[in-house]
Amino acid sequence: MAGVAAKDTPKRIPLVYDESTVDRGENKLVVKIKTLTPLYTGGIDGTMDRIHETGIIGSLRWWYEAIVRGLGGSACDPTEHTCHFDSDKYRRSKAKDERQRLLDAGLCDVCQVFGATGWRRRFRLEVEDETQPLWTPPDKLLNIRPPDRKRGWYLPPGRMGKLTLHFIGEPSALSLIANLLLFLEKWGNLGAKPQLGYGVFSIENRNEVKGWSNKQQWRVMGNKEPSDKLPDLRRFGFFKYRFAPSQPGWWTDVPGLTSVARHVELLVSRYLIVPANPALKNEWRFRRWNRTWGDPREVFGTLKPERKRSRIAVSWAYRMNGEWEVRGWAWLKETHWTKGVWSVLSDKHIWRSIFPDGELRAFQAQNSNILEIMQKGGSDE
Repeated sequence: MAGVAAKDTPKRIPLVYDESTVDRGENKLVVKIKTLTPLYTGGIDGTMDRIHETGIIGSLRWWYEAIVRGLGGSACDPTEHTCHFDSDKYRRSKAKDERQRLLDAGLCDVCQVFGATGWRRRFRLEVEDETQPLWTPPDKLLNIRPPDRKRGWYLPPGRMGKLTLHFIGEPSALSLIANLLLFLEKWGNLGAKPQLGYGVFSIENRNEVKGWSNKQQWRVMGNKEPSDKLPDLRRFGFFKYRFAPSQPGWWTDVPGLTSVARHVELLVSRYLIVPANPALKNEWRFRRWNRTWGDPREVFGTLKPERKRSRIAVSWAYRMNGEWEVRGWAWLKETHWTKGVWSVLSDKHIWRSIFPDGELRAFQAQNSNILEIMQKGGSDE
């Protein structure tokens, strides 16, 4: 790298992992993905013509930032562009480990992997896209409007099918990506619009990916306090609801789907998915919200007067292993009403008022269990 003597060239070792002896040089991590709910990565004109690599990388970075903060590490606000690599500071650093030298040189833990000014990303991504659009034309929106709503929710088509992600880079970075994807497979999402239920996926070559993930493990990175301004896993809650309906047409009883029944029937027959999440969000926001908690737009988002994204993501219903499943997460600030909101999101009686009888698992990630959650990776337990 220009301006850095050969002996002072950064070694680019793992950031959130315990340092270990690994082979240097480029390697390839292949991840075979099957979409469980629509995948959306955006496009130039607001529609989606294919899977865009930038949409995948952007979501990976967003989740990695939340994890790094949750483990007490350093993660900048990427919108402020505060990180840039300073070769002189790197050379003058007295730190003994590479991660700290890079921190001294102006790179947070996240930018050390995903790149910043003067520092390239530690991997590149190539996508083999075998997906297809849910419906056409690509700018057509599916409007799901529960009985008591005037507008409802508008869903773009997204894409379903299979894709193969080829990550090419240093072994340490690929091990990190493998661990990250195993966590997202169970609790997170890929791509954009998770608040509308998009981006749930399964990994078809899990043993191969786990082989990469087993090379290194997550560890506590520091003791920084949780952030309310930026995503921090210690402020997240996760939920998953599984049910095995006795009737194949269970979804016809979900509020808001009657008017789009023909469209939903095609989605069920072709992809085994049901856009039932608007009914659940409608129940949470408009029927169960306690006014003493404050403005619901702070949690559920709004378009006016200025756009605010929802802090709650809940997926479409999808079928896997003979059962139906709905899952999601909530990013909640630490306020006087956080417990009240979480009690609504994790109330099994509300879930059962929308879906057939099933089993709900819900938990909040906190200081006491954050490392345990990450180390379990793709485990459901």
